[in-house]
Amino acid sequence: MSLPEMTIPEIRSFEQIVALAREKVNATKKRRAALISPCDPGMLKACEKATRKGFIDPIVIGDLANFETTNTETQANLKPSQLIDAATPAKAVILAAQMAARGQIDLIVKGRSQTAEMLASLLQHEAQFVAKGKTMSHVAVMKPERYKKLLMLTDGAVVIAPDLQTKMNLIQNLIKVSKSIGIPNPRIAVLAAVEVVYPTMPVTTEAAILSKMAERGQIKEAFIDGPLSLDVAVDMFAAHSKGVKTSQVAGQADAFLAPNIETANGIYKAMTLYGHCEMAGVVVGGRVPVTMGSRSDNEQSKFNSIALGVLAG
Repeated sequence: MSLPEMTIPEIRSFEQIVALAREKVNATKKRRAALISPCDPGMLKACEKATRKGFIDPIVIGDLANFETTNTETQANLKPSQLIDAATPAKAVILAAQMAARGQIDLIVKGRSQTAEMLASLLQHEAQFVAKGKTMSHVAVMKPERYKKLLMLTDGAVVIAPDLQTKMNLIQNLIKVSKSIGIPNPRIAVLAAVEVVYPTMPVTTEAAILSKMAERGQIKEAFIDGPLSLDVAVDMFAAHSKGVKTSQVAGQADAFLAPNIETANGIYKAMTLYGHCEMAGVVVGGRVPVTMGSRSDNEQSKFNSIALGVLAG
């Protein structure tokens, strides 16, 4: 079977993403980064590296005694420009969110705090973090060992079960992140279990609607197709074998829009454990980007996320 060539963007590695972040801060300024409860060794070392490279100006918000202890024990040698004591991670998040609303910081970096609790704090009215009409969502960027380009994924951390309107908002956030890393007009696969529309499977109907909206220009700056199963989205042989032969997305997706948080989170964890992936992730849609690396993420992933946050802001 003769298969078409995959279209590969110029930006296809984390080395290039880091280089773009360096260019951005050199052309503008270092990002004022609020480090929330920075008592995680990997996060501290990633932040020290980002500081040393001139990406961020770190501001520590949290239990200062714990920070000093961890900073000394891990020999991270992070030298923050500002120290703000906060008794609990929740209080630290609220303070950072309010600073973002006042334009005093450009980036929030999660330390040793629970993701669910941090998100809940950011979404509180008093935090003033999400403007009216905006949707906050997580975008992961992955470089699988066997895929020739970067893959983006949403939403495995924030939005639990998006309806059609929310999916439209997730796509806009995804396009914004894609453009920020140098991939204009991303090829977005709206994932489902099958490649055809079944009225009894609402996910397939919504995927088809999103695809048609993009075709008619209601959603701009992206190629969108769905419903597509994961194999059809990234494997040209699978796509053509299943009769999906005229798609701009099938077999060469740059990004996945998952139907729910369970699907996206499962893909992210599977890629992390078995895909030999470099990873990064950022929450967008709030006043400033938020990096929310898992405590199990390695130091390089946390540094990659900071670079992504610099670009997404």
